Amino acid sequence: MFLFSNTSSQTWRCQVPRQRRAAPWPGVDNEGNGAVTFSLGPLSEQRSSKEGSLPWLMDERENHPDHWFRRVARGYWLEARTAAAEFVGADVDDVVFVSNATTAVNVVLRSLKLEAGDAILATTLTFRSFQTLWEDLQERIYPRGVQCLLMEIKMPILSEDQVVQQYDEFLASHPNVKFVLIDHITSPSTILMPVERLIPVCHKHGALVMIDGAHAPGQVKLKLNMLGADMYTGNFHKWLFTPRGCALLWVSKDHHHLVNPVNTPWRKKQSLGDQFFYQGTQDHIPLICAKYGVQFYQAIGGMERIIRYKSKLTTEGCDYLVKKLDLTSLAIPPSMESPNLRFLKLPRIPSGFGNKTNQVDVQCLEQDIYQNHDIQTIFDFLDGALYLRISVHIYNTMDDFVRLASVLKKYLDQ
Repeated sequence: MFLFSNTSSQTWRCQVPRQRRAAPWPGVDNEGNGAVTFSLGPLSEQRSSKEGSLPWLMDERENHPDHWFRRVARGYWLEARTAAAEFVGADVDDVVFVSNATTAVNVVLRSLKLEAGDAILATTLTFRSFQTLWEDLQERIYPRGVQCLLMEIKMPILSEDQVVQQYDEFLASHPNVKFVLIDHITSPSTILMPVERLIPVCHKHGALVMIDGAHAPGQVKLKLNMLGADMYTGNFHKWLFTPRGCALLWVSKDHHHLVNPVNTPWRKKQSLGDQFFYQGTQDHIPLICAKYGVQFYQAIGGMERIIRYKSKLTTEGCDYLVKKLDLTSLAIPPSMESPNLRFLKLPRIPSGFGNKTNQVDVQCLEQDIYQNHDIQTIFDFLDGALYLRISVHIYNTMDDFVRLASVLKKYLDQ
């Protein structure tokens, strides 16, 4: 199985021989460091190391659960929070753990105290789960009269200036917007948004800003203390090798009082960290493993080497697909391309995968490719066209793109 998708809703393990899973650089122990995503494979294989062993942590917890929850877990959690904060360039007291970026966005939006006439803003490129959340907030959760707005962003995007200007003009014409959610990397459309430029625009118009960086940690260098956002969230289980259910929520010191966990904690009105740690009986191990995920990420080369490899492969592989299959790259400037994610438009719709409304049955197409060719793909629509999302990790090679092109050609030629 060759991984060409890195989704928040499902977990995929690269089922290829160990020598193929190994990180592609000299000096890495191919037997001990199989590189997988959304799992703790590299850590759990280090059974001789207390710090690298997922089974060790699970054994400690299960051997004496009371001791674990009352005396042990918090110490590990604090160590992990320190490592995570350092990795994203943040003060440790501003960082807490949640299970995923979706949870973090829900936490913040459900904490806002809005009144009739106020509005919140996202875009049509925002993660689809949050577009559904927008509907739920307006229909069921927020007071009547609160508006949940979606600004339409269409292709082509000619420059960062175009996006910045669009936000500026929209906010100027909607002075009631009190909160803006901006994707750091849009999903599934893979656009690296110019968040450093958009945050000051939103603040100029009096709106709080939260950055949804679900795909950012491990793919984009982060310095949250300097970014200027009010809140930020990012997953560690996408590109930093932790178990599923490990993400951080960063909250600016000025806004700690605004944010409350969805579950009212035992230690309400205490520190942000205490409120998010004391959430009843939960599995802290994925969160604790943030420390070890970061350590493994650094040990196999760190951001510079990892991104250099993945960006080069992504560019070369996508160029190959474009040439072989007549695909079209997303119409965005190079500065808005994410390091190892791409969105490629298909020249035509594969036949035989329509539904009752004559639209492509995307899930049926993905399932057919997976079952018959052992390739996990993600297709989605943008502006009425069908796109393929490419997602590259360190175990991928050019051979994967060659095989993918061969398989997709059969579907496009049907």
